Amino acid sequence: MMAEADEFLESIWQSMTDAATLPGHGLSLMNVATIGRNGGPRARSVILRDFARSPERLCFATHALSEKVAEIRANSAVAATCYDRKRSLQLRFEGTATIIADDAERWRAWQRLAPHSQQQYVSLATPGAPLTTHEPLEDDASTAFQRFAWISLELRSLEWLALSTAPHTRWQFELLSSGWNGQRVIP
Repeated sequence: MMAEADEFLESIWQSMTDAATLPGHGLSLMNVATIGRNGGPRARSVILRDFARSPERLCFATHALSEKVAEIRANSAVAATCYDRKRSLQLRFEGTATIIADDAERWRAWQRLAPHSQQQYVSLATPGAPLTTHEPLEDDASTAFQRFAWISLELRSLEWLALSTAPHTRWQFELLSSGWNGQRVIP
């Protein structure tokens, strides 16, 4: 059973690597949930931009002034899900999110973004602020990088659920001091 769990885990890591590097991959769109300022859950979709090993972590970009950044600063517990429609595969993750402060790491991530993705950060307006005028919003492309936040979600548990099998197949994995431990569970 241990060898089977290790194989599943390696296939998950490969799937996340592919999702972060292959455009249009079924798992690249993630729903990320944080704890809102009012104590309730807040979920939104983000694009998986990077997957790293040792420690295993998922990375995504967001605006530095977005509510999710403030929520992560207040409570770093984050959950994420991905669903690959073609493979009928759901992955759920839980872990600790960090807002990367290292400018060199942020810059490497920034440079991997497509120009149209970098363009999302040129506006000087705060995301979610009321739009009170019909005047064009002020932009500053030279300071766009300052509004770019790079978020790392270091994984501590995950779940793999294949909905294409009959019966469905479900595995749960938890990170222990000795490494990842997985077991098949009832779907």
